Parts: sequence; structure tokens; C-alpha cells
Amino acid sequence: MATDSLAGREPLPRIGGVMTVFYYEDVAPAIAFYEHVVGFEKLLDLGWGATFRVAGQSFLTVVDSEGGSQRAIAGPNKGAILSIETDDLAAWRAKLESAGVISLEADLKSGCDGRSIEFHVRDPGDYVVEFFQWLDPPPRWRIQ
Repeated sequence: MATDSLAGREPLPRIGGVMTVFYYEDVAPAIAFYEHVVGFEKLLDLGWGATFRVAGQSFLTVVDSEGGSQRAIAGPNKGAILSIETDDLAAWRAKLESAGVISLEADLKSGCDGRSIEFHVRDPGDYVVEFFQWLDPPPRWRIQ
């Protein structure tokens, strides 16, 4: 039985945004991918890393593993993905297909127990970038 997880809780202190950080052996191709292929707005370029606005106050920072506090993980299982919710999944798929980054993984498939449809691409460092659209949005998904 589902319960209201907010019942009886005090409000959290203010959060200004959320930042995901990915680490790369060679960050330059990742910077070019997110800026020129995906089209995210680059807000900060430090040379050894860059920060992009994904949406609103959600950000992605890509960092050379020598410039940050963490190190790149070799291989295709990074233990993290960038998951992007959109109401325009077809347009994202067309954009990435025209840029030549759609792979065999990019077939549309069902996700979240049939509540979403999604496709995946891989960035130059082998991180998975998931684009998904809710078919049946969970309650409270949309911020009022």
C-alpha cells in the first residue's frame, strides 16, 4: 500500500539545483558532444571540465579525471546514467539520429514497468544517456 511520504515531514532546506558529474580520461570529446550534438547550454568552461544546463536548475558537469576529485571508470558500466524526461521523445530521437549518434541501443522500448517509453545513447566516454517520456506519470511528478 502506498503512503504519502511527505505526511508529517518538515520542509527541506532550500535546494538551488541538482548537478550530475561525469568523469572522463579525455574530456574534450564529451564537452563537444554535450554542447554541439545534444545542444545543452554551456555555462562554464574550465578547460579540464565544463558545466551544462540540462533543464531549469538541473546541470551536468563533465570533468577530466585529473582535474576533479574522482577518477574515470573504464568500460561501459559506469554505475550512473543521465536520465532525461521529455514530452517530446520523437524530436530528441530525430535530433540524435540526424547527428549520427543513434546506436542499436536507441530502439524505443518500454520502461518503468510500462509507465514510460525510452531510448538510450552513449556519450564519448561510454556513459549512457537515457531519454524517456512518461505514458503514465507517477503522482506528484510534476512540480506545481
